[in-house]
Amino acid sequence: MSVTLKLRSAALAQLDAATIAAHTQAQQGVVTVRTRMRHRDLLARALTGLRAQVTDDGNAVTAAWEGRRITFTYGPDGVQVAHVDGPGLVPAEASRLVLSVDEAYAAEVQRAVLARLKQRAAANGMVVESERVNADQSISVTLAATS
Repeated sequence: MSVTLKLRSAALAQLDAATIAAHTQAQQGVVTVRTRMRHRDLLARALTGLRAQVTDDGNAVTAAWEGRRITFTYGPDGVQVAHVDGPGLVPAEASRLVLSVDEAYAAEVQRAVLARLKQRAAANGMVVESERVNADQSISVTLAATS
């Protein structure tokens, strides 16, 4: 018996320009956006993968690159709030930066889910029969029972 699972990063933490615009709070030089990036370790890995200088003081994760700074804090509802700032910042640029972090974060979530899937499969008598990355960056995994 085998099972094929398709893991799609696009379904994980998708933010689009309309979502960002709906949640943007206007302040001079600062754009704030609510996100679904809840896991600090995955967020830090995503930011590091984007070549940002990352610091985590236990209360906030801050990334600096491209002359910009994004600080991620938890809101009262547990949802990350991203504060983007820098000289001459405009909402469109803030959206681009947050979307790039969102994409990198979704890829980190996808990797973590795949690792957990493989670990649980092995613990339940299954092996990975095949694994491939598709054109849309989803991952197809076929598991086989070892009997």
